[in-house]
Amino acid sequence: MKLVATLKMYLFFLFKVPMILWCFPRLNTMDNDGVSVTIPLNFLTKNHLGSMYFGALMVGVDLACGLLAFHLIEQSESRLSLIFKDVHAQFLQRAEGSVRFECLEGALIQDMIQNAISSQERVSMPVPVKGILVKTNECVAEFTITLSIKIRS
Repeated sequence: MKLVATLKMYLFFLFKVPMILWCFPRLNTMDNDGVSVTIPLNFLTKNHLGSMYFGALMVGVDLACGLLAFHLIEQSESRLSLIFKDVHAQFLQRAEGSVRFECLEGALIQDMIQNAISSQERVSMPVPVKGILVKTNECVAEFTITLSIKIRS
């Protein structure tokens, strides 16, 4: 199951958002409760100080929330589209290693999907995502990304 999900993820990125592939994301877990994705620290994802580049961190946030939302939308069997409206970040320390991004808000996103279907209106909510250093399991950043879902016309 994990291999199939990972292959689907990479094919989607290849054709829809190929820039994401430069970060070599790895899907750790995905279920109805949450998603965990790792972005490795390497020559493509690090900045001039040797820590993870801001843009690579944002890719991790996008994937953690976006993959969870796509997964739950696919299960709803409804024609919905999603977009991110804004993002807020609090950087707690430098990310000097690979970072695991966790979004554990499956219940919130499922409620958003149901509200979008029943109201036929766009539904937007802030969704928290944490960036955790893989080596030490320390939280290096906390993000809030506003997810917006609506029925596709």
